[in-house]
Amino acid sequence: MMGYLSLTGLSVISSLILITYKLIVEPLFISPLSRIPSAHPSSHISPFWIYYIRYTNIENRTLYELHTKKGPILRLAPNELSINCYEQGLKTVYTGGFEKTDFYFRRFHNYDGVTNLFSMKDHRSHAQRKRILSNVYSKSQVFSSPTTRETTKAILYDRLLPIFQNSVANQTSIELLSLSYAYSMDSFMAYQFGLSLASNFIQDVVARDWYLKNFFSPRPWLFWTVEVPNFTRFVEKLGIQLVPKWSIQSGKDIQNWSLDICDKAEQLLSKDEPPAAIDVPVIFTQQRAGMRKQDLDPKSQNDFNLLTIEQPYPRRLEIASDMHCHSAAALETSGDTLTYVYYELSRRPTLQAQLRKELLTLDPPIIYPLPEGQTPELPDPKILDSLPILDAVLQETLRIWAATPGAQPRVTPFPSCTLAGYTGIPGGVHVQASSYAIHRNPDAFPGPEEWKHERWLEAEAEQLTEMRHWFWAWGSGGRMCIGSNIAIHTMKLAIASIYTNFTSTIVDADGIEQDEGFTAGPRGQKLVLQYQRA
Repeated sequence: MMGYLSLTGLSVISSLILITYKLIVEPLFISPLSRIPSAHPSSHISPFWIYYIRYTNIENRTLYELHTKKGPILRLAPNELSINCYEQGLKTVYTGGFEKTDFYFRRFHNYDGVTNLFSMKDHRSHAQRKRILSNVYSKSQVFSSPTTRETTKAILYDRLLPIFQNSVANQTSIELLSLSYAYSMDSFMAYQFGLSLASNFIQDVVARDWYLKNFFSPRPWLFWTVEVPNFTRFVEKLGIQLVPKWSIQSGKDIQNWSLDICDKAEQLLSKDEPPAAIDVPVIFTQQRAGMRKQDLDPKSQNDFNLLTIEQPYPRRLEIASDMHCHSAAALETSGDTLTYVYYELSRRPTLQAQLRKELLTLDPPIIYPLPEGQTPELPDPKILDSLPILDAVLQETLRIWAATPGAQPRVTPFPSCTLAGYTGIPGGVHVQASSYAIHRNPDAFPGPEEWKHERWLEAEAEQLTEMRHWFWAWGSGGRMCIGSNIAIHTMKLAIASIYTNFTSTIVDADGIEQDEGFTAGPRGQKLVLQYQRA
């Protein structure tokens, strides 16, 4: 009996020693990550500090301040790092092909687990899907597309500019955040699905409010579904619902709304008669054709992102998952960016005058209302894109008010890599960077907390190169934002059309400071401006 107890005691002691070694000694003293500065004293042995930071939604600012104090690399948890440097940082991780983590699937999958271009983890499948869509998202295609041109004229002249004209006539103010979301969604979806199938959130305020309510309602509970999904599922089995069912349903409702539009686009393309240029679903058509071609390629059979279930038409849910992800991203990122552009311009009447002078050099300028008998025409998109003040205003806004300021996690490759001067970092470690911190490097952007559009106009060639290295609004490498060209084009058109014709002043900018999160707009969820004729 005594021998049995002794063996049992030895087993317990051995287990405690092993646990102590694995959970404390190894990560604190032996792991190659132990040499890296810790974000918090507990970070070497526990993930609870970074969980707390994410739960309380203060990650972006917290990590930026810690990088400022402790250097370009931090250990956030036993198996998690944060970097804030270009060489052996951004360049290594994001142009070097480090794979994505499960974060993206947990946050951005649709239709109960259908992945998409943004949530795919492996590079091969992502590259396959991206090749299908790259052409329609290229700058040359966006600029030359008859659909882009016709839908833009309709959205600007029939929907957006009348709102500003009526506001001036009635001496009423405009809430710009919601309107910017509406414009961004409408203009993107018009290219995606054609004007007749796209949203009309600019004019249909009821539909806009319904979508935005359902779009943002899951945000307060993302920590549970994204950071600790296994724990969340476990406690749900015990009867504890951490994420309200109505919040889950909100996400499904807008996904089904997108699916219905995809079904209508499929019906449109199944007709014998092709649609008019203004109604061509450009992006949907490209993905539909590309995925059907992919289905004939034996190599695509290894793509685990393709469903094997029977669907009403080929690749219905895969296409819909991409379409929903792309339009949702356009709504939020471009909408937040435009809101901050209007805010910064409204603080600077002299800059508004300089910008208007530049915009009037366009041929033709975007004048509203049009002289009697004149039909809408747009300037050459290449000339619009090259306007220096307009470009500097947008670039600086994207820098200091990055629409996706949060962390972009990746996984280090096997067997090891070097980051920020630390060698031997093993494979399987999560590593992240954020544009919030990257864009505040004082060496690249002197006075980084100041909005100074002049920095993009006055920088010497060497300094401009350095700024571009550190400019990360669209990400970098093979996973950078595929929609940057259409986003920049539609945002510049909105800014140009409004500030050619009107000037703005601030009525209410309370809460304009940026919220925290992967994507983030004004904390106060509003910007109210007063417009006058220029």
